[in-house]
Amino acid sequence: MSLHRLLAMRVGVPRPDELAGFYAEVGLATDGDGRVTSPDGGTQVVIEEAPYRQLLGVELGAAHERDLDDIGGRLADLGVTIEGRSSSLTAVDPISHVRFRVTVAEPLAQAGSTAVVDNRPGATVRRNERASAVSQGPRPPRRLGHLVIGTPDIAATQRFLVDGLGCKVSDQADGIVSFLRCSTDHHNIGLVHSPVPILQHYSWECDDVDHVGHTATALLRADADRQTWGLGRHFAGSNFYWYLRDPSGAFMELFSDLDVIDDDDAWEAQRTPLALEHVANSWGPDIPMEFIAPHDLPELQAAWAAR
Repeated sequence: MSLHRLLAMRVGVPRPDELAGFYAEVGLATDGDGRVTSPDGGTQVVIEEAPYRQLLGVELGAAHERDLDDIGGRLADLGVTIEGRSSSLTAVDPISHVRFRVTVAEPLAQAGSTAVVDNRPGATVRRNERASAVSQGPRPPRRLGHLVIGTPDIAATQRFLVDGLGCKVSDQADGIVSFLRCSTDHHNIGLVHSPVPILQHYSWECDDVDHVGHTATALLRADADRQTWGLGRHFAGSNFYWYLRDPSGAFMELFSDLDVIDDDDAWEAQRTPLALEHVANSWGPDIPMEFIAPHDLPELQAAWAAR
């Protein structure tokens, strides 16, 4: 795969300062000019002012400049207009209207965190002491892991991302959801159906489930209305999740323990079709209706119609 990581996203919201303040609560660094930085990923969100919430752009990392030529050729075959070609290439998905930029970038480098080993029946590893996680507190997530785009035509947006940009399909339920990867993560971009384009949710990687829990709990103690869905474990990706609502109306996920795919053949050999009962989770609360149809969807539909 010529692509190797999700670099950043660019979002437009009516009140950018409010969203930046939320990210500061999450523990991420903000510079006062709309840029949000994670400990491992660098600048990963750029916030701009817009009349309604929308995903404006996504940046992906490629390994070499020759990869841009390959991507450019595939996009041209799809009839997509291309901008640039030296160290970056930009193209707009005609369905979601999201501007995708592919940039030659260094691979992600992450320092490992301390492995957590739990006491289990018949396998006691921690004796005469509390678990270290009970004394931890909220801390910044490590990096932006993935985002999910609501699109009026999943199949068409998937062709743009897979046949054009070079993403790969990890799991999908036809017409419902597709999980695509541009790295060894199970998914970096998800697609769900929406009558108008939306940023359905975005997700930050944490060290482990306790990191997820401590950070989510602190955010909910500050504002309980942020609660959306979780704690639980997904089937697709296998990760722990906890979703909260950000001030713009999009959903923010904190996750840990995501599937890693570094052998395409091995993954495909064991992959089974994603059944409807697996789309939401393996365990956890039922998926809330607002996660499927956000409360502000009528407002977004009216805004897109008036463009």
